[in-house]
Amino acid sequence: MFMAYKIPATEELFPLLGEKENRAQWGSIDLWEGSDYDLSQHEGLHACIQDQLRAAGARIGYGGYLEKRTIYQRSDHFKESGELRNIHLGCDIWAQVGQTIFAPLAGEVHSFAYNAAPFDYGATLIVKHEWSEGSCYALYGHIQKSDIEGIERGDPIHRGQVICHLGDLDENGGWVPHLHFQLICDINDYEGDYPGVAPLSQLPFYRKNCPDPTFWLL
Repeated sequence: MFMAYKIPATEELFPLLGEKENRAQWGSIDLWEGSDYDLSQHEGLHACIQDQLRAAGARIGYGGYLEKRTIYQRSDHFKESGELRNIHLGCDIWAQVGQTIFAPLAGEVHSFAYNAAPFDYGATLIVKHEWSEGSCYALYGHIQKSDIEGIERGDPIHRGQVICHLGDLDENGGWVPHLHFQLICDINDYEGDYPGVAPLSQLPFYRKNCPDPTFWLL
């Protein structure tokens, strides 16, 4: 299987939040199970994030790959054959509504959709990146609906171009504003969607198919 994190040496990632973004203003956000906050509620999640940002003196929060989270207890959307899907497969960027997101590499639009179920992705864009060694897919979830309007499958994506923005509650699935960024090696038949949270029993598969995307952010 082609490993999506092995970018060819000839490629250089463009900063996801733009070249002018000050990485010194980024802080790691911990949403692991066992938090003192009630993460199953919007207010508790918002307070947890804001308190961590203040403690770190940070403006942007990031993190979450393979975190086991209590957040997903809030909805049956995260239950699969009686098992809770609570292992987070992407990396989140917590920022303000409208935060601009740039393409880290050239590629093309693979698919997009508005996943409207409560606590789903809301507006979602998937970009395909392809090299001689294979291909990988980058999923952008919880973005603005306008970002998936007027685009078509196969549209070229240029390194460094603006491709989306953080959506508000009414368009991002009902979440505290953030970007769910996830790498996928084999997307199978999925269109505009892919599991962003997995049950513990399926973690061995998803750990391989969705490698850590954190360094694509930083």
